[in-house]
Amino acid sequence: MAQRAGGRAGGFSLVELMMALAIVGILAVVTYPAFMAQLHKSRRLDAIAALAQVQQAQERWRANNTTYAGSLAALGLSPPGSGRYRVAISDSAAHGYTATASAAESQASDTLCSSLSVTLSGGNTTYSSTGSAAAGTCWNR
Repeated sequence: MAQRAGGRAGGFSLVELMMALAIVGILAVVTYPAFMAQLHKSRRLDAIAALAQVQQAQERWRANNTTYAGSLAALGLSPPGSGRYRVAISDSAAHGYTATASAAESQASDTLCSSLSVTLSGGNTTYSSTGSAAAGTCWNR
C-alpha cells in the first residue's frame, strides 16, 4: 500500500468495502425479479413459434384430409427443441382443434403464463392462456 501524505496507508477500509458490497447486494435483489420476468417473456416466443408451426401444419393437413390431425406425430412435427414447452393437440375434428403449449422445465416457474393455447373453431381463431396474466399479456408479440 502506498503511503499518503500524513502517514496513513491508502486503500479501502473494511467499512467502505462492506458498504460497497451492501449496495451491490441491494441492487441485485431489486433487479433479479425484473430480469427473470423479462427472461420468461422472451422464452414465451418459443411457445408462440411452436403453436404457429402447428397452425401451419394443420392447414396443410386439412387441405388433404377431412379433419384436422390429432397429434404432432401425424403432422410430422417433433416437440420444440428447447424443452421449455410441451405442445399437445386436443379436440381435433373436421371443424377445428386446440393446440396448447404448457410451460415445462425452467419455464415452469412462469406463473403469469403457464400455458398458451390457440383454438380454431368454425374458421375462427382464438388465443388464450392460463396463469395470473391476461391472454393479451401472454400473447404480446
